[in-house]
Amino acid sequence: MPAAIDPNTTTRPVESARSGDVRVIAAQTVGPIDGLVGAVSATGLPITRVDFGEFSRDMLRGIRWLHELHGPIAAIEDGGQRVVFLFSPEYNQQVLSDTETFHARFFAVRGPKRSAQRRCTCGLLAMNGEQHRRNRRIVKEPFGLRAISTYGDAIVRMTDEMLDGWQPGDARDMAEEMRQYMLRVTSRLLFGLDDAEAAYRLGDMIARWVTLNQEVGVGALVPNEQFLNLYEELIDFAEELEAEILGMIRRRRESNQPAGDVLSILVRMHDEEGGLSDEELVGQAAVLFGAAHMTTAHSLTWTLLLLAQHPSVMGRLWEELQPDCGLRHPEGTRDCGLGGSDNPQSEIRNPKSLGSLPKGEELSLLDRVIKESMRLLPASAYSQRINNVAVRLGPFDLPRGTGIVFTPLVTHHLADLYPQPEKFIPDRWLTLRPSPYAYHPFGAGPRLCIGGPLATAIIRIALRRILSRYRLSVVPGANVGVHVESTMLVPTNGLPMQIHPADGIFAANPIAGNVHELVEFDEAPADMSDESFAAPRRPR
Repeated sequence: MPAAIDPNTTTRPVESARSGDVRVIAAQTVGPIDGLVGAVSATGLPITRVDFGEFSRDMLRGIRWLHELHGPIAAIEDGGQRVVFLFSPEYNQQVLSDTETFHARFFAVRGPKRSAQRRCTCGLLAMNGEQHRRNRRIVKEPFGLRAISTYGDAIVRMTDEMLDGWQPGDARDMAEEMRQYMLRVTSRLLFGLDDAEAAYRLGDMIARWVTLNQEVGVGALVPNEQFLNLYEELIDFAEELEAEILGMIRRRRESNQPAGDVLSILVRMHDEEGGLSDEELVGQAAVLFGAAHMTTAHSLTWTLLLLAQHPSVMGRLWEELQPDCGLRHPEGTRDCGLGGSDNPQSEIRNPKSLGSLPKGEELSLLDRVIKESMRLLPASAYSQRINNVAVRLGPFDLPRGTGIVFTPLVTHHLADLYPQPEKFIPDRWLTLRPSPYAYHPFGAGPRLCIGGPLATAIIRIALRRILSRYRLSVVPGANVGVHVESTMLVPTNGLPMQIHPADGIFAANPIAGNVHELVEFDEAPADMSDESFAAPRRPR
């Protein structure tokens, strides 16, 4: 057993003596890391004993701290429970490619059997086995590239609705702007382009339900009276949400007019076994919305931050957008669509150009920016699996039901995979070819996120429209904090940005906050008086 834990130290094992073939391990104290306290197991395995509640309160630092202590695979233990963390592509591949052994585990609180909470959480992210395979076959239809091409005009229209409300001189919280934007876009694409008010109402309810799940899920690690109150609120609210979704499903079935939103398509979809049951439709509607709107909002937020703080990249991107947008055709900025083609509307409707990213030299700078942003600040910081049978995973013999976490947040920052991993270098993607298990912003393997192409299409359109109409800069001195919430990498204090005319003059501003732990902003001054900072530049 390790030595007693000093409250101001962490410990790690060192070899102190040998007796025959038996290795004797003692505890060596080291200084505290980010306030986390733990004791490394004396078994020689990469295990650290921690308080799960303390660890979950700052998952960002906890996950990175664990990787620093142990390397490619590690585990935490508390009260006999163990959670394993994977950091290398090799371990990612072992788990993510084997869906029979490793099952999805998305929701911490499923609710009682036959409860609305149990039904609402029964979407693709919580399904396994044959049920998952059948539902995925049906659900992927409205998320395929051809279906996505029919959404392009609607996405452009909703993006412009947002931008019409902006004015040069405004200071806006861009994190909240992107959240509201994606609430509208996801609601209308999933639940109805014809009845926007009902779609927004349902989307807002699901957003609240997702937040409650996050709050209750964290509390489940250390149950107390507050947890019990939140749990009851979640169970009651799930009943309201289910009733709202069932009402929309009923209206879709009664309608004689075929609609193009995702829910309408799913209601009409059948295979050789028939269509989806109401219970399956409820789960898919709730989970698909919950998984889609916030992750895409965060991806847009982080990309706008990175571009604003890297004027050299933003200047080049501005030039790329010029053929149909911006300064050369100031009167045409409202109709520039995706830009970069003689017929932008045809590009909006082109399935391959809208929803998929090419590779290498075929990537535009905008596409390289999107890929690099999702590497550096992945919206999904981690995801979870649980082993369905006892299994050997690296140095661990895992009993059935062990929690397993894989972490793009760490894997995407491994220096042997990505030289200068904290730097924003979009051009690395001209030659970089990481495996799907080394770069996985949308997951990997047979459970690769079906919403990835739609998210890509939305991000592409939104960025082109935003950057063609306005220039954005971060408010000087803004405290840009980052934390992990409900598996997502979230801006702690929002992202205050200033709206400017689309004048092509770009400059980084000094910012504070722990985002500097993940990104090197080497084009921004440490303070406003830093004379080494280059003056704002206007592209050629």
